[in-house]
Amino acid sequence: MNMRVLASVALGLSLITSSLSAAGLDDIKNKGVLSVSLYKDFPPYSYVAEGKQAGIDVDIANALAAKLGVSSQIRFVGADENVEDDLRNNVWKGHYLGGGVTDVMLHMPVDNAFSEKVDKVKFVAPYQLEQVAFAFDTNKVGKQPTLANFMSDPIGVEIDTLSDLYLLEAMQGQISKNIRHFDNLTKASAALKAGEVAGIMGPRGELEGLLTERPDNIQVQSLVTPGLARSNWAMGIALKADNEELAKAVNTSMAELAKDGTVKKIFEQYKVTYTPPAAPPEVTAKN
Repeated sequence: MNMRVLASVALGLSLITSSLSAAGLDDIKNKGVLSVSLYKDFPPYSYVAEGKQAGIDVDIANALAAKLGVSSQIRFVGADENVEDDLRNNVWKGHYLGGGVTDVMLHMPVDNAFSEKVDKVKFVAPYQLEQVAFAFDTNKVGKQPTLANFMSDPIGVEIDTLSDLYLLEAMQGQISKNIRHFDNLTKASAALKAGEVAGIMGPRGELEGLLTERPDNIQVQSLVTPGLARSNWAMGIALKADNEELAKAVNTSMAELAKDGTVKKIFEQYKVTYTPPAAPPEVTAKN
């Protein structure tokens, strides 16, 4: 499972001069800090606004740390070739150029088949169900378009993502000639608002976050996607597989944050639809 295929995160590598190392629950509480890896340049989840870290995952990381009774230390990282590389670089081993690892990493796919492939990592506390959606210009394709509209109207997509791969094959390949590729959904969203494309396809959370300020003629919604084997996936938290006590504490804390409405409120603050995962985090024994 490739994170670029599933979640369309930005490319690049971010290095920091200080070295971090994953810690057990007791060590985290003793030093009073939970270290967290988040993807950089990834609105509305994690990005820099007016010189400060911002985004849904930033707020969730801060809330999680507070629930554990510590402060958060967040570092923004770039996406490597695939999510296995990201997990190796940031969760269980560290990048060969240095930088160390952090205690947890957010916005990770919670998937049984994928978990079996990366046995050095444990995935816990799914907190969101992300899903494929479309943003489109109703002046160009109407208020109830179908994929067939994009056989004649241009559609934007982030290159090398699930949406890109799907559109290349959809409608027997008849959409492929109208695909406009972009480095990221930020640029694709700008092209949509500028009228350069009739629609864009990508994860709903990203589309809603990027198009918070949009004219009335641009809508975000799901469309029927025949042949798309998977249109949604749960996002959760990754940590080292042998860090059992921290895994239990994270699961318990996230369950409490979901139950008291904190997680939903964070999504709403960024005007992103909150869809809880099919398997929410579970409350375990109190720490």
